[in-house]
Amino acid sequence: MSSSSIQLVATKCPTDELSITNCAVINEKDIDPTRIRHIELSSGVTNTKYVFTIIKYGSMSQGKIGFNTLQRRWAGIELDRSYQIRPYIFDKNVQSIATLVLAVDFLNKKNTTTDPYDTDKMALEFLQQYMDHAFSAGQSLPFQFMDKKTLILAVKEIQTVDLSAVARGQNSKARTIPLGVSLANTMIVFERAEGSSINLGGKSKGKSQFVSIINPDFDFKTMGIGGLDAEFNAIFRRAFASRVFPPEVVYQLG
Repeated sequence: MSSSSIQLVATKCPTDELSITNCAVINEKDIDPTRIRHIELSSGVTNTKYVFTIIKYGSMSQGKIGFNTLQRRWAGIELDRSYQIRPYIFDKNVQSIATLVLAVDFLNKKNTTTDPYDTDKMALEFLQQYMDHAFSAGQSLPFQFMDKKTLILAVKEIQTVDLSAVARGQNSKARTIPLGVSLANTMIVFERAEGSSINLGGKSKGKSQFVSIINPDFDFKTMGIGGLDAEFNAIFRRAFASRVFPPEVVYQLG
């Protein structure tokens, strides 16, 4: 499979371990995972397309593609039905995720705990598990954090910025997008899902806790860096942007 599409039959995720990877499971004879990282699924019935990150599994039957329950529910995927699959390439200039806001709850509502969940450690673990993954607003995914109760995360909001403006040293207001790809330095924000009893601690909770360093309203004086002229402000903004977005993107922007 290169740039052309193929037909694969949807099946259940083959193992419990793979079900928490947030990936569609493929046979590498169908799709070469060394060349393709993300795929786009289309049912052919509607114009809606769904993007997934893929992972290979040796025991996956050729001609099939595995999805967990949450993925099937979100994308309306029916088991044993054939779907059109094609490679999807993110444009990291406009689809790199600066901030990802996630609503958190227990996956099993009947098996909860009052133990606190450290959102700072959760954010680090999340990026270790899901870096360079496709995320869409409205999707849900399982998240296993340490040895605690398994969580369910719902993507509430995805934000990016205008990298071209950042490269020119101009202010760039965060912009909401429907689909993006996570980076090593994506800011992860956890919010308690409506009606959830989960006990969230740490600083990586609640979107209001964060101020974007490249937001037009951001003032370096709030960091104790006063007296900066426009040129130095531009330098600082670009320097901070380089910590968020991939080097190849910053380099392309000059």
